[in-house]
Amino acid sequence: MKDISGHWAESVIKAGVSAGYITGYSDQSFKPNATINRAEFITMLGRALQMKATTNSLTFTDSNKIPTWATTYISQAVEAGIVSGYTDGKFRADKELNRAEITAWIVRATDIKLDNTASLSFSDKKSIPTWATPYVVTAFKEGLVSGVGQNKFAPQNIVTRAEAATFIAKLLKVIN
Repeated sequence: MKDISGHWAESVIKAGVSAGYITGYSDQSFKPNATINRAEFITMLGRALQMKATTNSLTFTDSNKIPTWATTYISQAVEAGIVSGYTDGKFRADKELNRAEITAWIVRATDIKLDNTASLSFSDKKSIPTWATPYVVTAFKEGLVSGVGQNKFAPQNIVTRAEAATFIAKLLKVIN
C-alpha cells in the first residue's frame, strides 16, 4: 500500500494485508483516513474471520445496491448474527459506520456473553445509544475497544479505514 507509510496504523494495516483480509484499491492505495462503509467493513471482517460459505441469499429490499464483492460476506455475517438490516428492510451497504455500530458487530463476532451489569466511566457515556451500551461495556471490558482520548468513547464518530483495521486486529487478538 503506497499511502500508509508513517501512518499510526501502518503496522496493523500491513499485518491485515499479510493475513489476506485487508485489500486496498486498484491504485495500490489503502486510504487509511477515508471512512469505511457497511459493505467494506463486513467484507474485511468476513475475510479476517474466514467465515464459512453460505447458500443463503440476501433478502434486503436494497440487495440490488450491495456490491457483488460484498454479498457473500454480508450473507455470512447475517447468518452468523453479526449484522442485520434496518427496520425498513434495507441493508444500506454504502452507509458509513460509527463507533457504536462497529463495536456491536465486533462483539457479535465473538462468543463473549454481553455484560449488562458493568458501568462505563467514559465522560460521554450518555451519548452511547441504549441498544449499544451492553456492547460497548462488553467490548471495553474484554479489550476489544478503547476510548478516543480525553475519557471519551465517541460513539457517533464515523470510523476510518485505519480504525476499522485496528478494531479487527484487536478482535483477532482476543479470539485467538
